Amino acid sequence: MRRLAVGVGLALLPGAAAAQHVVVGPQAVFGDYVEVSSDLHYRGTGGGVAGTFTWKQLSVDASVAGVTYDPTADGTATASFKATQFDMRLRYYVTGPVSAEVGFMSRKAKPEFEAQSVGAVRAGARMSYLLGPGVRMGLHGGMLFGSKFSGGGTVSPIGALELGLTMGVDALRGRLRFTGDYDFQRISRKTDDGSGSVDVPIQQSLGRVGVALVF
Repeated sequence: MRRLAVGVGLALLPGAAAAQHVVVGPQAVFGDYVEVSSDLHYRGTGGGVAGTFTWKQLSVDASVAGVTYDPTADGTATASFKATQFDMRLRYYVTGPVSAEVGFMSRKAKPEFEAQSVGAVRAGARMSYLLGPGVRMGLHGGMLFGSKFSGGGTVSPIGALELGLTMGVDALRGRLRFTGDYDFQRISRKTDDGSGSVDVPIQQSLGRVGVALVF
């Protein structure tokens, strides 16, 4: 049976397609966020939930996470904000360990202009491996396209990327899964200050650990 990862490491099992299944569970989330420069540096914690539905060569992954970000002592930021991020991926198994994926992401920041809210379409690929009985690892990477920001700005067609690592360990004869993953995202945003183009990049890292039920 091939199994696919969602958010916190629900990793794809390469091989022949099998019956449909659902994986869903809660997550603890840890975030690091930098906007414009390392002077605007935040770290935070929160929670979320992730799930996946798999049928033959297709899977749909979805996750939502809420993180409260506080300014770090090494930066100049003074106010906290909350980021709510929603991720969706449609994945299609291609061959061997390789799957192709498309989807979208949306991150809303509150207060509205304390940090940038972002929305984008994603496209990329995943490499998934069975490391041992019930132990899976996945590596994924791709680009973000058509990025939109609450404060305006543009990104070149190759100016936004994301990378990630997922892990999953089965228990209770495959009915329970312990999960963990790490996602990195960088968007090379630019704005016009009236005198020319200015680089105002956005960067976020999210670590997630959780437990999920497999149906």
